[in-house]
Amino acid sequence: MVLQSLLLTALGGVLGVGGALLASQWQAREARRVRKEQEARDDRYRLMNERIMSYRAFYIAAGAARHVIERQAQPQDIVRARDEMWEAFTLVALIGDEKTWGQARSMLRMVSAVAFEGSPFNIDAWDELIRSYIQVSRLDLIPTETVVSGLPGAPS
Repeated sequence: MVLQSLLLTALGGVLGVGGALLASQWQAREARRVRKEQEARDDRYRLMNERIMSYRAFYIAAGAARHVIERQAQPQDIVRARDEMWEAFTLVALIGDEKTWGQARSMLRMVSAVAFEGSPFNIDAWDELIRSYIQVSRLDLIPTETVVSGLPGAPS
């Protein structure tokens, strides 16, 4: 009887320790999964912030270039404004989506033609490029799934 009681106690101890080890492993695995999901979410958030900042910087540089061209500044000032626009463009090219990159490239080409070739600045074409840049940037940054129905311009 004593032997049977000792065996049952030992079996209970082994089962308890085994259960605790299994639970510990499960918790560790679950913690790793949660940590990986959080890191992925953080990475997406950082990339989105970088995109917003790069699109903004390019938009500001493009506006500055337009103002330099419109005030008929010296050629070196136009080239400097174009170079600042190029610098902002590099980040759009690295992390931006294809459509936004394409619009930014078209704007940069227009300013480059004015800066390096002395081409005339077509304000109507520029305004259309700016509107298109804003539109494709918004589409990249604000997915259509997040649009609230019932708002003006929202799909119904």
